[in-house]
Amino acid sequence: MLSKEDIINALRDVKYPPYDKDIVAFGMVKYVKIDGDTAEIRIFTGGKEDAALGIIKTASEVLHAKFKGCKFTINLLKEDPSKSAAPSPSKETLKSVRLKIAIASGKGGVGKSTIAVNIARAFARKFSSGGEARVGLMDCDVHGPSATILFGDKPYPSVDSDQKILPPEIGGIKAISMGMLVSDDQPLIWRGPMAASALKQFSDEVKWGDLDVMVFDLPPGTGDAVLSVVQTIPLSGAVVVTTPGHLASTTAARGAMLFGKSGVKIIGVIENMAYFPMPDGNKEYIFGEPNSENFAAHLDAPLLAEIPIDKSLQTDTPSPDAEKIFDALADSILKELGE
Repeated sequence: MLSKEDIINALRDVKYPPYDKDIVAFGMVKYVKIDGDTAEIRIFTGGKEDAALGIIKTASEVLHAKFKGCKFTINLLKEDPSKSAAPSPSKETLKSVRLKIAIASGKGGVGKSTIAVNIARAFARKFSSGGEARVGLMDCDVHGPSATILFGDKPYPSVDSDQKILPPEIGGIKAISMGMLVSDDQPLIWRGPMAASALKQFSDEVKWGDLDVMVFDLPPGTGDAVLSVVQTIPLSGAVVVTTPGHLASTTAARGAMLFGKSGVKIIGVIENMAYFPMPDGNKEYIFGEPNSENFAAHLDAPLLAEIPIDKSLQTDTPSPDAEKIFDALADSILKELGE
């Protein structure tokens, strides 16, 4: 007698290429219905159709081999059924901001915040003129804010007569971060609803003005704060940051799936700390050979850049070579967004 548990356990043998994790662990098995020795299974992969069809074929082979004499119908879902239940962001939120770009990662330690700040700087070089800031940065990591450290400045926001928060301008960028409001040695022990409330205040009660671009430095992973941003702010798209190595790309894939399920365009992938530039012009791959091109292809998104190890990126004065890389990266992001 077939059982749902038996089918789910059998499907754990079906891997989601190019990763070692299975389709059950990735949450792709959305529906199992059993009627005697017949079962219907519905799967949503969120990836390319040809790869998805390969997964369906493998799943069918695994089930028929394990449960001989039983009949299985496996259907590929074009949309995630759980997506419709999620709240959608209002178009009125940050409507004076033309492009809203999230910088995300599956795990911490990949330099996502460093990438976010330097992308904002590149956009500022492109859009800001006449002393008017046209670029914003929202540090959405309320538990571990780092924007003020990377900017090398910690101004305190002011308030206007309407009790709206005025974001400080740092290097031609309007920025807001929890790091501006608390001391560096103060622990931020907030539960999910408190973090969501802080992010809503950042979007609704900060007087951003008219901006061409706002960069959202998301917390790592797929926790409450990331979901709050995705469900509150109508993002133009998301950039996924990873580093060389299987662990980083696997966890980045998990984070990227959240955007796919929420209908947010994945603009592309950035491989950070990809190599160390040697004096003779060669590249030393300290953390392993690059693999993000395959990862990007799996997401059906371009590899936007391979960022070398450069300690100047974590200062308020990046090197001229670093600025050139990020200027090109900003152009690539705009191109992917049709700008």
